[in-house]
Amino acid sequence: MDTNRSTASRKGDPRIVSLAKEVSQSNDRKVPGILLQLKPILDSSPANTEEGQNLRGELWQFNLLKVLVLIIRQDYSIIVGEWKTAGELATILSHGTCGLNLSEKENRVLEDEHLPKCVENMLLLSRHINGIIVAMEDDKETQASKNDLLATFKVVLDALVRLCAGYFYLCSQVIGSQWLLQLLVSDTSKVSNITMATIEKLLRLDPQTLSKMKDESLLHIMDELIYKLTVNTDVSIAAGSCRCLLRMCDHRKALVEVLCSRYKGLRYLLKRWEGHGFERDLRHIGMLLDSGSALKAKAHRNHECARYIQAIWRGYVARKKLRHADKAFSKFQKAYRLKKAEDEQVKLQTQFQTDLVYRMKMQRQKIVRNFDERRLQALEILPAGRIEEYLRKEKAVAALRIQTLWRGRRERQQLSERQKVAVQVKAVIKIQRAVRKWLDRVERARQEFPTHLKPPGLTDDRRVELNAKIMQWREENPTHLETKEDLQSVHNKTQEMLGKHYYSIRGYRRLQYQIENTMARLNTDAEMIALAPSLKDITQEDVDMFSSRSLPIATATKMRHTQTLKRLNLPWWKTLGMDDDNDIDEDEKERVEAEVFLETMGV
Repeated sequence: MDTNRSTASRKGDPRIVSLAKEVSQSNDRKVPGILLQLKPILDSSPANTEEGQNLRGELWQFNLLKVLVLIIRQDYSIIVGEWKTAGELATILSHGTCGLNLSEKENRVLEDEHLPKCVENMLLLSRHINGIIVAMEDDKETQASKNDLLATFKVVLDALVRLCAGYFYLCSQVIGSQWLLQLLVSDTSKVSNITMATIEKLLRLDPQTLSKMKDESLLHIMDELIYKLTVNTDVSIAAGSCRCLLRMCDHRKALVEVLCSRYKGLRYLLKRWEGHGFERDLRHIGMLLDSGSALKAKAHRNHECARYIQAIWRGYVARKKLRHADKAFSKFQKAYRLKKAEDEQVKLQTQFQTDLVYRMKMQRQKIVRNFDERRLQALEILPAGRIEEYLRKEKAVAALRIQTLWRGRRERQQLSERQKVAVQVKAVIKIQRAVRKWLDRVERARQEFPTHLKPPGLTDDRRVELNAKIMQWREENPTHLETKEDLQSVHNKTQEMLGKHYYSIRGYRRLQYQIENTMARLNTDAEMIALAPSLKDITQEDVDMFSSRSLPIATATKMRHTQTLKRLNLPWWKTLGMDDDNDIDEDEKERVEAEVFLETMGV
């Protein structure tokens, strides 16, 4: 083989180099097993990547693809793996050939020599497998082997289709090959179905395939398809023949006229396949036969498609209306049932009310009857002289009862109005309180700032001192402004900052005034406490003078006094670890605050 040439001087993928060296040093029976090692290498590098293209280029350089082309023609019945190995090698050959990036000269060799040999050898391999399948007997013992051979046969034809997908101009060569025609003529139904499916795939790859073929080859294929469609009894073969025939007529319009003129009695023979699951394709062939030309067939098919679309649309509209009608009926039934249930409920309530009124009426009559009986008994018992007095008392009690009922009814009628008036009064009080607070804030804001809160004016000495500091700062920091506009902008900025200072100084002055007042009060209180008499010499005037009129201060003072008294009443061992600054109970604080408030109010 060509791989016997030295590979030591070539550079490439070490896996490819080692495989080429091993192939060159092995006999023909071991070569298929060695070449199977290319499958994981090719799977790891797809053809659309740069690495994959380089890898396939190395396969071409080391003539491993040519070895694959030659090796698939062997008899694999004596090879390890048998015909399954042949199918895998065909797949490796299709993967390795697709994606080659060669020079112009090598491309010419590829197109003129390599690819035709690939096609021919793959078809011969599939023909050989078909011959083995035909020679096998139909029994349970050989069924598994036959299924394996059929799977291998499909793998080989799929590899051929993959090769044509990479080089689509091979489709016409494959379809026009006599070996493919022999596969199509096979008596095995599954082989025929796989072959027809392969033809359909090839027609999808290159729609112009049939225009590049000879009419004689096309007629041979059509004759075989018509034969399978009319004579064969297998439904799957008939369906595949029908699909393949329609595909050929779609890709070459001239075949429609050939179909009508060459097979005149086909229209009546197709009726035997009605009701077998491919009526749509049969109708299409019948339409082609009735039209007699591709244009009429196309127009007729467009008409049928329009009718089909209209039928689908009308069915959709009808189903939509039916769904809406179902929803409407369900809503109507639901509404009717609800209305009926409501009427039944109203009827039951009315009956219950009627019964209740009747029972109350009877009970009232019974009460009145019992009252009259007791009254008659009382009148029978009483002496004649006291009957007038008894009747007078009865009238007074009845009048009082009537007045009570009437006043209660009147008060209940006026209760809602009184509640509304109470709510309005509360709202008015709340609004008035808010308005008064707002007016007080406005009035305080309008008041002029107290003169005594203003800072004292500058003295002459202080003014001279500040002027000297200003002049010194100007000498040390001369201005960098030169134009009048810059000076004016700095002046405006200074005035703005001064205005902001005057605007914010008012609150600061007020706070300072409050701090000074608080400090003065604290100093006064400290002096009073320092000059306070002892507890045994204290009088009521001293108590009033040292009592605070501030509610928070009084509350805190009383709380602290209460805590001190409690601590004094506790045993000494319970006061260990107690802190004077412990948290005060909130409930106790509220209670003490209420007591202090009541004491300040004189209650």
